[in-house]
Amino acid sequence: MGVRTKTFLVATAVAMTMVVGTAFACTNLATLNLSAAAGQAGDSITVTGSSFSVPSEGETPAVVMTWNGAEGEELASVTPDSAGNVSATFEIPDGQPGYYVIVASQMDEEGEPMYGTPARASFQILGPGGESVVQPAAPTPAVADGGSTTGIVAMTAILGVLGLALFGAGFSAFVKQLRGREEPETAPVRRD
Repeated sequence: MGVRTKTFLVATAVAMTMVVGTAFACTNLATLNLSAAAGQAGDSITVTGSSFSVPSEGETPAVVMTWNGAEGEELASVTPDSAGNVSATFEIPDGQPGYYVIVASQMDEEGEPMYGTPARASFQILGPGGESVVQPAAPTPAVADGGSTTGIVAMTAILGVLGLALFGAGFSAFVKQLRGREEPETAPVRRD
């Protein structure tokens, strides 16, 4: 295999990887929105979601909403509309004050999970008197004293550029190495 052929194959593989990665990154992931982010156990909330798989004709894939994890208590089961949207209203289960997760997983007709990341939304059960019992995290020192995070952003950008430069140097060295491996031409055999 010639150097040009090898270089073409490597370049094609890199291009295909970039195209597939970009296509995957641009896919819509299902999302959930809550009518309220906090409340008491027993409160009724409405959950709306979008970008779920649209059912094909004759199929009824369900979106199952569970409490505090994919294996938690089932809160509702709904079928997406023709645009992939869902809506359900249910009561918040009993629980200690704190944060909980509502998970919406799409299941096929056999009850098996379908491709895709489940959508998630957090809900906080409030303590007595409707007060949050979860203490907010302390601000970072750079922000607490009126500073900014510009240094962190600049460092991230510099490291990104450095990483791309190293990748380019490595790829360039790889191509030079391939070019250096050209097969020697053989002299024609002379027959007397």
